[in-house]
Amino acid sequence: MKMKKIFTIISVCLTLSACSFLDVNPKGETFDKDMFTSGEGYEDALYGVYSELATDENLFGGYYFWLPEIMGGNSTAIGDYKLGNMALLDWNTNGPISIRKEVWASSYEVINHLNNIITHAEDGGVDEFKYSRLYKGEALALRALVHFELAGFFAYPYWSDASFRKEAIPYVTTYSFKITPFSTLDEVYAFILKDLKEAEELLEEDETLVEALEARDNSAAGFTDARTTHMNLYAVQALIARVYWTMGDLDNAFVYAKKVIDSGKFGMRPLKAFVQPDNGTLDLNETVFGLYVGTEKSNYQTRSMTKYHLSGTTSTSSFTLASDWAALYDDGSSISGSDYRLGAWFDDGEVTLNKLVNSYYYGSSSSYTGSSILGASVIRIPEMYYIVAEYYLGKNDPESAADYFDTVVKSRGLDDLETLGVTLDYDRLYRERRKEFYGDGMVWYDLKHRKADITATSGTVYDGSSPVTWRIPVPDSEYEARQNID
Repeated sequence: MKMKKIFTIISVCLTLSACSFLDVNPKGETFDKDMFTSGEGYEDALYGVYSELATDENLFGGYYFWLPEIMGGNSTAIGDYKLGNMALLDWNTNGPISIRKEVWASSYEVINHLNNIITHAEDGGVDEFKYSRLYKGEALALRALVHFELAGFFAYPYWSDASFRKEAIPYVTTYSFKITPFSTLDEVYAFILKDLKEAEELLEEDETLVEALEARDNSAAGFTDARTTHMNLYAVQALIARVYWTMGDLDNAFVYAKKVIDSGKFGMRPLKAFVQPDNGTLDLNETVFGLYVGTEKSNYQTRSMTKYHLSGTTSTSSFTLASDWAALYDDGSSISGSDYRLGAWFDDGEVTLNKLVNSYYYGSSSSYTGSSILGASVIRIPEMYYIVAEYYLGKNDPESAADYFDTVVKSRGLDDLETLGVTLDYDRLYRERRKEFYGDGMVWYDLKHRKADITATSGTVYDGSSPVTWRIPVPDSEYEARQNID
């Protein structure tokens, strides 16, 4: 693998567990004066943020993925005092109390790091260095992404009525150690879209920089290479589509999903990728944005991908796949074959999900020698096709919906709807979304989107039409800190 500057720097961050150049320091210290005097300084700071997102157990290195899978019922956590209680939707026992606090704190810490980058980028201007537009664009998009994740956990659903919309989360846009007031739910989503649309303008150069499908590989000699490991233009457009989808605005979600699809930069993985899957890597065809995790074993690889993403037994906890996991992929969606995803992503003997785990992480191999990029995808192109299909369903155009739906399922070894003699409906669409995104931290959001009931591991059924079901309480420590300042 030809990994040079970009991946070498991130690998160093992973090996050290944290990057000292990203420590939050008060203005006036040497860090703040010297860090952003060159383009390389901005790049190092951004690499550090990507590393932080990938390796921190409280971010995409863990809970951003794990919690939706457990709360949405794809996996249980029997025997784990933290996540086991989360699976019961019990927020007020010791485990969930600490998880809420940790996810909240780590998220706002990385937001402060991003605000430091954005502040300097604004001071220097978009023409200060060769890639200043990219630096600011990526930082703005990442700030929106982290706030979006926070709102997904700690705010009520966007479809909530006015009584639930008054207080969501603080949307922090300044590099500061001051307390930021809570924003309303509408303000939070307006801020997210504002950041993303400014980022979209700044990242226009990615129309050229993001490699064509046939030219994409795992090499990276500098900041503008391997753009799918950055919040690139198409990742921003895909995230805008996801945000509008979350808001229930399928018209605008359709517009942005189509931008990503029509770019021609992404396609469905070929059959050989399922027959010989590069599990634990960013798919060179489908990944719109993913986080690189390096070739050294890291906390992210050994803990996130084996202890929690794999649903099996570990030395400290027992994790079990949902009881219907196998039947889910054998639901009559194919007459002539089987679902490629079942054999490629799951281990029937171990009853584990290996989708995000390369054999390097848990086998005897000492190094990864494949042609892709080690890491976990945050956004993949199938999501855009499903959004477009849902849009057409809402417009009472099942034929157009079927065209986009069939593009995904046929690439997974399944028959198209016409062959099956069925018409696409929302139940079939969301069953396929669950199959496609199993392990990706999406199922809880899909259930929320549809206001579907949740059956916890205790057997208790939680009302999906109640906004209270879908909100993790803001940690008490946040309110305590505000009272102390007041």
